[in-house]
Amino acid sequence: MRSTYLVFVFTLLALLSVPAFVSAQEATGGAKVYKQSIHSVVWIHSTRPNGLATGSGSLIDAERRLVLTNFHVVEENAKVTIFFPAFREGQPIPEKQYYADRVKRLGVPGKVIALDRSADLAIIQLESLPEGAKAVTLATGSPDPGEVVHSIGNAGKSGALWGYVKGTVRQVYRKKWKAALDKRHVVNFEAKVIETDSPTNPGDSGGPLLNDNGELVGVTQGGAMNAQLVSFFVDLSEVKQLLATRDVKAIKGSAITAKPTPKRTTPVPITDDAKLFSPETIKSAETIQAELFKKDVEVIVETFKSAPADWVDKAKKATPDERQLMFREFVESRLKAEKSDGMMVLICLEPRMISVQIPERVRKLYPDKTAQKVGDILIKAGKDKKFDDGLIESLKLLQDSLKGAKK
Repeated sequence: MRSTYLVFVFTLLALLSVPAFVSAQEATGGAKVYKQSIHSVVWIHSTRPNGLATGSGSLIDAERRLVLTNFHVVEENAKVTIFFPAFREGQPIPEKQYYADRVKRLGVPGKVIALDRSADLAIIQLESLPEGAKAVTLATGSPDPGEVVHSIGNAGKSGALWGYVKGTVRQVYRKKWKAALDKRHVVNFEAKVIETDSPTNPGDSGGPLLNDNGELVGVTQGGAMNAQLVSFFVDLSEVKQLLATRDVKAIKGSAITAKPTPKRTTPVPITDDAKLFSPETIKSAETIQAELFKKDVEVIVETFKSAPADWVDKAKKATPDERQLMFREFVESRLKAEKSDGMMVLICLEPRMISVQIPERVRKLYPDKTAQKVGDILIKAGKDKKFDDGLIESLKLLQDSLKGAKK
């Protein structure tokens, strides 16, 4: 599973920190369900002769890589592209353009392998699963009227993905209805449905309806025309019938995830392209690095006189939020290049930025706000033009804090 980094990004003039996403232990109600379930929810792209159709879905079987959605999301299209949420500061990145710009890297090809045209359901099998993807658990039965439910989807009219809605079950019953998939194509549906007061929109279709335990009880179908706050979800019983069919039961496969980062056998030497440290300081710092490495804590230190020219030009034109995101991605690319899932301290002079990243697997060994304290030390060192002192002090803080956390 990909490490979730607690990231603090700094300029040399001011501290910019983004609050961490609330943890599952701290979250309650809808926030807890959302946090628990978001790794299962997908955005679906289905190319049609008249353009691109988008919808939502849920990963329901990680071993066989199966995604559940509506028939009307995929129609007769055999191939689709699936996006799982990418994360920034532990929160799903909601901007659609982020995924549109990274289709080759983030888009997962999928094949539609089972349909229930009457109940408006479809099963997609993915070629692979990204790290961190989790299958949602199916509930044991349908919800009762009055029960609180939660839905997550990707409304087409919204500028954001992975939107959350809370609702209440009005009734569970069998229903027949018609839907126009286009001007010439009207289809008839019949299924057991869950009626709620949850507002839904085109694009939310196929997404999960969840109970308070984060278990799937239904699939978003759509809202009632000419009615306020009346939406329909295909009931879980219809999903289980589709999963029990011979075609779906015959599907085999094991989860395919990205290869784990190879484990290094020696720490990465300090790279000081910006010439901020003396040779003696680098030698002392690498001694501390080696001691931390023996405790399975790798700290990578890199300085850059300048980021790539095209990157700098783009950063200058970007908004502050866009620059932070660009810099995080730059840091992550450096970790990938070093084949490391370790801690990184990165200093860049043009544009002027300092980043401290602590991976989740070692974050628990440190007191809260350790990354921020390291950043504060380096910011002060930059202002005082004493980077040698700042580097040693920050590494000793990491060394001492780790010892203290282990006692």
